[in-house]
Amino acid sequence: MVMPYLHFNGNCEEAFNFYAEAFGGKLESIIPYDDSPNSKVMHGEVRLTETGGVSGSDSVPPELLPEKYEILVHLPSREKLEIVFAKLSEGATHISDFKPHTPGDSGGGAYVTDRYGYSWILCSSVE
Repeated sequence: MVMPYLHFNGNCEEAFNFYAEAFGGKLESIIPYDDSPNSKVMHGEVRLTETGGVSGSDSVPPELLPEKYEILVHLPSREKLEIVFAKLSEGATHISDFKPHTPGDSGGGAYVTDRYGYSWILCSSVE
């Protein structure tokens, strides 16, 4: 299984809860650096679909974050895609609505850069 690892600057747990809600997934784990009330996340994991999710932590200052990450998620239906897209679009900085794939390829996709700066390519092979 391939699982992207995302770096956050203090809001990893908030983002993972948001992603779990958007995809109807599940927060699998949040492990803090220590047991203090304001401890940041040393490692976390959220399951987005039956077959995958993302891991991450609060470990990298914003100036060290890579300039471009895109996360591709294949969803089971356009209806599920629209639900996830609507949620990820809350506070988003860039949105490209659903567009059909090229002729000969059923389904389509949408693109959104969420409020945390991560870009999501959402695809569904069923229209």
